[in-house]
Amino acid sequence: MVALAAELRERLLSTHAADWAVDSDAEAYRYCRQIAFGHYENFPVAQLALGKKRDDIAAIYAFARLADDIADESSRPAMEKCALLDMLERWLSDPPMQHPIMRALSRTIVRNQLPREVFRRLLDAFRFDAALEPFPTEEALLAYCSNSAAPIGELLLRLETEWNERTAPHSDAFCAGLQVLNFWQDIGCDLQRGRSTIPHEWIGGQPLTWGELSGSADLRKMIAGHFDRMVGRLLPAGIALSQAVRSKRLRLQVRATFAAASVVWRACQRRGEHFIRRPRLRWWHVPAILGATLIAPRTS
Repeated sequence: MVALAAELRERLLSTHAADWAVDSDAEAYRYCRQIAFGHYENFPVAQLALGKKRDDIAAIYAFARLADDIADESSRPAMEKCALLDMLERWLSDPPMQHPIMRALSRTIVRNQLPREVFRRLLDAFRFDAALEPFPTEEALLAYCSNSAAPIGELLLRLETEWNERTAPHSDAFCAGLQVLNFWQDIGCDLQRGRSTIPHEWIGGQPLTWGELSGSADLRKMIAGHFDRMVGRLLPAGIALSQAVRSKRLRLQVRATFAAASVVWRACQRRGEHFIRRPRLRWWHVPAILGATLIAPRTS
């Protein structure tokens, strides 16, 4: 997700209603759409949702974007970041109706009967990010994914009344695969800014600095192998999910997300131990992604 401009983020977090007041639902959703669809890298699934749920997805995205920016982009101390995330959690139960994001989100929650607990799980993940907590084990990394990534998949499926015992396990695994892939993709950038997403059990139980990692090609290869193994186990759940949903539009959205993620996955594999390079989607990947979206993938 692309970060909000600092000035916009601070205005949305202001306690002075005049800084962000809106007077109508239409104005609130328009604000969220500008955040959600204003950049080509934003939320691939949301960009494809041009149907009746577009505004609801925009509201969910805008809330997640604001919370994520508090955790990752703000220069505030960790305790202050967590206090702001606590404020967002209070707003879930008692939304300030002049706030564009909270007004739109509250309408979306009520209209679609979305459980607020799913949003609270998201906020728990952002608190974890704000504190720069490490992952002692691979299991801890997966537990983080259950709060950071799985809620987004659950909310999108609930919007389409597709969240059920058949789709839920595939969605959770697929979203975890997307999160782990993102960590692998950003591993060099994250370490250089002081955050390690590498489970300590992979590296002898101790934290690792960028300097230590950049000095050992064997260590980088080993870490890349672990990430590749996890992605290979989790990401293909997207194929099963696309086959489990009833909605043709949602099926295409899942396939498109899987296809785009597969491009990044292959780029990470080709990158090998050269973590300084961050693989990303380019315009020339679009034909392959479209082709993979329109042609039903085969299960092994």
